Amino acid sequence: MANTHLNRVYQASGNAEMREIYDEWAEDYDNDVEGNGYLTPARLAEALKTFVPDMDTPIMDYGCGTGLSGAALAKAGYSKIDGADLSQGMLDLAKKTGVYRNLQLIDFERPLKPQIGDYDVLAAVGVISKGAAPASVYDDVLSLMKPGALMAFSLNDLSLSDPDYAHLVTDSVEAGEIKVLYEEHGPHLPEYGDNSGSTVFVLERLKA
Repeated sequence: MANTHLNRVYQASGNAEMREIYDEWAEDYDNDVEGNGYLTPARLAEALKTFVPDMDTPIMDYGCGTGLSGAALAKAGYSKIDGADLSQGMLDLAKKTGVYRNLQLIDFERPLKPQIGDYDVLAAVGVISKGAAPASVYDDVLSLMKPGALMAFSLNDLSLSDPDYAHLVTDSVEAGEIKVLYEEHGPHLPEYGDNSGSTVFVLERLKA
């Protein structure tokens, strides 16, 4: 059943379809992905601690889902976490974790409040990837970040093999938009075969 939902999101197209799938999946999401050994949130949170040692630094958890990513950040010691997601069903469950100060629904027709540019740190765990947000969201988010802000995000193996996603980081490095502070490949969903790994990045925004 976990694989059924995972297969659906990896084949979905468009925000409306993605929102519908994640709303339907919300109640079973944690059990499904954790049943496949979901390790990327903890890996990303630990990586971020090297570059953001102040545990009171406000963090935007973009694409927070049910709150697994926020819970990992909280477990790492961070105390000021805000979340945003495309799915209201996911947000309803994220609220129950108790780790978020604020939660808001992503509406691509209007900016978030607080906005992405208000944060020094943005986390996007398994968000900008196949089965979630299109590759264009990477540039959209990056364009809203202020110089000096950090983005910690991950790309799963399916995304790293897709030309739309594979060159996102290298292209923005070559454009002088970001500096890569951290890059490490490791386990993602070890029980899910072809999507068993992911690369975690911590990036610094260099210019607006």
